[in-house]
Amino acid sequence: MPLGPATPAQVSPGQFISGALWNANVYNGLTFLANRPIFVGQQQVVQSVANGTWAVLTIDTETIDTYGGHSTVSNTSRYTCQLAGWYRVGGRAAFAVNATGSRGARIHVNGNFIQGAANLCAAGTLNGIVEVSHLIQLAVGDYIEIAGGQNSGGALSTAFANEAASMLYVIWEHA
Repeated sequence: MPLGPATPAQVSPGQFISGALWNANVYNGLTFLANRPIFVGQQQVVQSVANGTWAVLTIDTETIDTYGGHSTVSNTSRYTCQLAGWYRVGGRAAFAVNATGSRGARIHVNGNFIQGAANLCAAGTLNGIVEVSHLIQLAVGDYIEIAGGQNSGGALSTAFANEAASMLYVIWEHA
């Protein structure tokens, strides 16, 4: 399937609906919408995050990656945009239980955090699980990452147990 939404064919008055016209104007568009770029991945190997810092989180397991924008071999923290458009981007930073300080999650595009795409919570809340989401316009080649931060007074590991897992999701919304 080609990358991108279908472009409808031109139709003239009185033109009969042929198989080619149906495919161009209906089938191709519906096929794209049913198979748009979607990525969901999570972290199954815990990672240490230093006190008072933001660390880009590795995403080592893919649930779905319809356009092949993520690799579990290189740059595992990144989802790279394969089709330009507006994306719903979200993620979660999950930390080991610790009653001191706060935890946070934020979204990065091309290595820079996005203003307004961060969330903080007090320590001890649901194993320090913090979620964030934002609608972001991406160009082909832009990459998305989820970062986690904490200030417990020492290094703190991310968590992978029960409901606790750091993750990233990216869903194409429209051109």
